[in-house]
Amino acid sequence: MEYRRIQVQFNTSNPYRMDIGLVLSHLGLRLRFCSYSQRLKIIDVFQPMKIRMSYDSRPLSGPDTTPTFSLVSRVLGPTFPGRNNTRKRMHMLQYPGVCALFPLKKASSQRAEMTRESLEQADPVAERFFVHVGKSCAERLQLPPLETSCLYFETVVVRINTGIRFAKRKRSLLFQRHTLQHVMSILGMPDQVYVKDTDSMRIHRSPLSTKGDKGCFPLQDSRDYFLNYFQMGMDVLICGTTHKVSKIILHTNMPATRNFNRYNRCNYQIMVNSEERAEINSGSKSPASIISSPSPSSSSSSRGGHGKPGGGGGGGGNNGKQQSKKSRLISFNTSWSEIQRILGPCGRPMVYGGSPGLVDYPTPTSSETKANKRDKAQTGPMILGGASELNRLNPFKPTYFYAYEGIIFEVLPNDYIASIILFST
Repeated sequence: MEYRRIQVQFNTSNPYRMDIGLVLSHLGLRLRFCSYSQRLKIIDVFQPMKIRMSYDSRPLSGPDTTPTFSLVSRVLGPTFPGRNNTRKRMHMLQYPGVCALFPLKKASSQRAEMTRESLEQADPVAERFFVHVGKSCAERLQLPPLETSCLYFETVVVRINTGIRFAKRKRSLLFQRHTLQHVMSILGMPDQVYVKDTDSMRIHRSPLSTKGDKGCFPLQDSRDYFLNYFQMGMDVLICGTTHKVSKIILHTNMPATRNFNRYNRCNYQIMVNSEERAEINSGSKSPASIISSPSPSSSSSSRGGHGKPGGGGGGGGNNGKQQSKKSRLISFNTSWSEIQRILGPCGRPMVYGGSPGLVDYPTPTSSETKANKRDKAQTGPMILGGASELNRLNPFKPTYFYAYEGIIFEVLPNDYIASIILFST
């Protein structure tokens, strides 16, 4: 298959502010996706002669079909009179879900209205088609709600040091508790299985911090393996010895990253209360307990009660208000600066995808500089994969990994999250 160039359009500084555009010039198409859910929002056919379009098995455009005004009216049927856009010199012929744009001559565009007979007589050729949801593309485009049975963009509630819970499935995955069979009973067969053949971080591990003599030197037949669920935007690491959940990676599918378009976006929500924030900042370990995550309705009601002053009768209501005031929510579109305000400051990052001299390292804070002088440690961040040829040829900028107790954030240079790594300490 011949390689085609595809252009991705997005806001580099704030990728959630504008829609994501995917331009396929060889087809004359521009696809607009919602920047939040990454669902298809509108199809812009800006060169109708390059692509074959049909309605009810009748051709509408293509290399051998000219989309004239009379042809569009004959194929799509009668409609209300179109309206003229004098500023752009275009005539908009609107159908439910489809809008055709026809050019107007300068003399015709000066008039507010143009009769259908005159358009049929001129018979202009459509320059553009918009395929959208709703009755008119002039209105604000709202994506239809997903069906109840659809699991795309399902809310995944994260409990640090414990596991995750799926809102629609009402099932959980807990670290060091649930086995491979439990994972597959919830998520089904993985899209791919990857067996770890190397462990580049083994040298940084202490043998005393592992259980048994085989902690740092596992047997060859007990290698850990990843279950890749690309459609769900997550990877599940299974321990090769116990075959239980060891780590979970959730992806945001951000543009201009090495894994863009390989995973769907995972709609994760991290529920953090004041006690968990203290444990994360202090580095203390909390005993693993089975925590049933709140349902979307209960979580939304608690957030709604957060802004209501006073009220409430019994002790249960007061406890619920105190809990809602203490808890904070971190989602996939939360910036790294806001995450640090919620969880507290973090140490030096580990850099992935760059090499020394080619990476813009984040400037250490004053507290980090003083700590480095006391322990006489290296002031630069740890480089992972910097010497590999693959990373030297990587066209994207490096990412920074910041670690807290039980969670690691992969941060992009624009201050947004590319993925999170969850584990139990």
